[in-house]
Amino acid sequence: MRRLHVGIHPMKHPSLGFLILLFATSCAGPPVAELSHPESSQLFDLLDTSHDGSLSPFEALDALLVISKEGALTREALGAFLSEYAEEEFADRREFFEMGDSDRDGKLVLNELPSGFASMMSSLDTDGDGAITWSEFRLVNIESSVMMAKEEGAELYAELVEEIGEPVHLEGAPVDLVEELREFDVDGDRTITQEEIEQVIRKELAGTTFEVTGELAIMQGVIGATTPSSVLELAFMNPEVRTIVLTNMPGSMDDVANMRAGRYIRQFGLNTHVPADSEVASGATDLFLAGRHRSCEPGARFGIHSWGGGPVVATDLPRDHEDHLLYLDYYEEMGIPAEFYWRTLSAAPAEGIHWMTEEELERFGFFTDGRPDLK
Repeated sequence: MRRLHVGIHPMKHPSLGFLILLFATSCAGPPVAELSHPESSQLFDLLDTSHDGSLSPFEALDALLVISKEGALTREALGAFLSEYAEEEFADRREFFEMGDSDRDGKLVLNELPSGFASMMSSLDTDGDGAITWSEFRLVNIESSVMMAKEEGAELYAELVEEIGEPVHLEGAPVDLVEELREFDVDGDRTITQEEIEQVIRKELAGTTFEVTGELAIMQGVIGATTPSSVLELAFMNPEVRTIVLTNMPGSMDDVANMRAGRYIRQFGLNTHVPADSEVASGATDLFLAGRHRSCEPGARFGIHSWGGGPVVATDLPRDHEDHLLYLDYYEEMGIPAEFYWRTLSAAPAEGIHWMTEEELERFGFFTDGRPDLK
C-alpha cells in the first residue's frame, strides 16, 4: 500500500500550521478562506497527517512543499489539486479492490485472500457472508494503524499457533523465543492472544520519534504519514544535527511518505548511520539510503523484501508497470543502481525478509566511506 488514505476529522481552531498555509496562498492569489466549506474540510484532512484534529507548522510545510510542485498556490490551483487528489484516491481504492476481485463478481471473498489480509478485511464484513462488497470496502481506511495491526497480528498469531499450539502459552514456547514473546503478554497471564499482539503492534505503528543528542538524532519506530513533517521539524528546530541514527526500525507503513522523508534528508544534507547490532528493514532501509554520508557499525543488519500489503504484490506486476517507477525514481535520486530494486523483489516475499550480505551491500553502494567490517 503506497498511498495514505486521509480520514475525516472535525475542524478545530486554526493552528500556526494553518496560518502558514493561509499566508502562503494569500501571497499567490485569493486566500484559502475563500474555499468552500467542503474544500476547506478536505484541505484540513489532507494536511492533518497525524489525524489528531490539529495542525503543526511542519505538517503544513510538508503539504506546501508537495502542493507547490504543481505551480502557483492560487485558490483555483489548490481547488484543482484537491479535486484531483480525491479522484486519485477513489481510483486507487477501486483498483486495489479490483485486484482482489479476481472473478469480477464485485466481492472480495475472504477465504480466497492471503491469510493476513483476509483477517484485516474480516472486520469489514458487516453482514457476515464471508465476502466484502465494494460498498463495505470503499468507506474504510484500510491503511490505518488499527487495520494494519489486524493484518500483522493475524499473521504472527497464526505462526505462533503453528509452532506452539493454541492457546499460546509461554511455557510451551521454544526457550530462544520466550524473552521475545514476553512483550506480547500484555496482561501478564503468560498466555498470548491475537488481541494482545494487535495491541502491541498498534503501539509500534504510532510513528517515528527522534531523540536529539548533540549532532546526533536517534530515530526509532515505524515510518508513516507523519515522518516527513517530523524530519522537517528536526532539521529546522535542531540545526546542529548532522546525522540520523536509525535504531531497530522495522519498516514503513506508507512508502510515499517514506520516500518524501528520504528526499528531505538528502536535501538537508543529513547523514545516516546504523549502530552496532541494530536492524533496519524494508522502508527503513530505503530511508537509510537517503543519507549524504552512510555508515554503520559491526553487527548492523539491513533487511529487504518485495513490497506488498494487499491482494497483489510487486512480483505480480510486469517490469514496465508504473508502480515500479515510485521506487526506481527514488533509488536513482539517491545514486543507487536500479539493480538494487529488482533484487529487493526477488530477495524475499512481502511477508518475509532477507538480510543483505556484505557482498550485496558493497555491490549496491550502501556505504559512502568504503566497505565496513560488519563482523
